[in-house]
Amino acid sequence: MKIFEFRPIDIYDVPAMVELLICRQSLESKIFPFLKNSCLNTKHITDLLKKLFINNKVIGIGAFVNDELVGYIIGKIKIDNGRGKHIWVPYEGIAIRKDQPSELIRNLYAKVSILWLEQGCFSHYTLIPIGNQVYYDAFLQLSFFIQQVHGIMNIADYKPFENVSDADIRLANKMDSEAMGRMSSIIYSYQNSAPVFEPVLPDNLLKIKEGYRRIVEDDEAIIIIAEKDMKELGFQVYEPITSDFMAPDDGVELSIAGIYPSQMRSGVGKKLMNEGIRIVKEKGYNNITIDWRITNLASSTFWFKCGFRPIAYRMVRYIDHNFVWEKIKDIKVTNK
Repeated sequence: MKIFEFRPIDIYDVPAMVELLICRQSLESKIFPFLKNSCLNTKHITDLLKKLFINNKVIGIGAFVNDELVGYIIGKIKIDNGRGKHIWVPYEGIAIRKDQPSELIRNLYAKVSILWLEQGCFSHYTLIPIGNQVYYDAFLQLSFFIQQVHGIMNIADYKPFENVSDADIRLANKMDSEAMGRMSSIIYSYQNSAPVFEPVLPDNLLKIKEGYRRIVEDDEAIIIIAEKDMKELGFQVYEPITSDFMAPDDGVELSIAGIYPSQMRSGVGKKLMNEGIRIVKEKGYNNITIDWRITNLASSTFWFKCGFRPIAYRMVRYIDHNFVWEKIKDIKVTNK
């Protein structure tokens, strides 16, 4: 049985972390070939991890065998209006050597979570690769749940929908600012409903509406609108992306999309998808990325029908704030 030493890691451990991350992504790319992109190289990953430590307050733990790093978890402390103070483990924030079991991930979390709680972070968010089942299995057994799905579709695999709506689909222009503003309510109305129950606070409604109104001014965005009898029915927005660990070199993001609840099962969404695929394909893109809330039944059903497949999950665990963490202050972080 291997004896692990668990100790905090920092920027000086980046070279060893890079090796583990390249190995992890190489395995992921066997399942998702598009992940073998221009970012999968030592220089890019080194710069990525160094910036993570330099630009954020990062707390992480590494597992060592004979002073060799065989696994790590790092999370950055973040504060925002929606989530409050929390830990965010990015996609590159966790990796174990391929000969290590999922139990190592659970032990790494057991050590690092103490440090996170001591910083007052009771909400833990992590982006989990799912090409290798070991990561998902470990976090599932740590009482994490799936909140968000990150998916991708190769345009060549898309099969156009039949029996679509007779609505007109057109490219939006700067004159569609008010129409986009009106449609800003579509997504948060779904999020506020069962079984998502994700409230959008009143203070944010005006910001959301203004963001929708201004998106028509973005010359790089591809915005298509479905309409009939001079009334908008739904929309899709595609935006260019920079390739990264979760995105291909030749991809575009379907960043926001929605149709009014009254148009559900009318074929409007299918026609928007057919037209959106045609346009982005003509512009030379080969892949489309997307993400959706797993509890949004409409999204979870429709995007799978379109051909999107999950490549990563955002998983979350909320620790009860009544937990008296003073009782664990004396637990040593470094032990065997």
